[in-house]
Amino acid sequence: MTFKKIGRLALHDGRLRVEIDTVGSFTFDDHCLVGEDGRRHGYAMPSTTGKAMNLHLTGGALCTVIKSQLLQVVSGNIGKAAVFEVA
Repeated sequence: MTFKKIGRLALHDGRLRVEIDTVGSFTFDDHCLVGEDGRRHGYAMPSTTGKAMNLHLTGGALCTVIKSQLLQVVSGNIGKAAVFEVA
């Protein structure tokens, strides 16, 4: 597997927001990724190892965020976490 940085995850107005450079911005509605158009564009699930959060996009792309960085964003210790495309 190879990983390529393609975006970032950060808090925006108190909500987690994912920005993927080639696709756009998404917020979370439970486990669903919701685009700026209000439509669902994928879902989020923990990785098999539990060390990452995987983002499954409707176009078939798989992205991932390192869980420790995600938790630091949520707690306010860091401003953003990298989002990687899994190839």
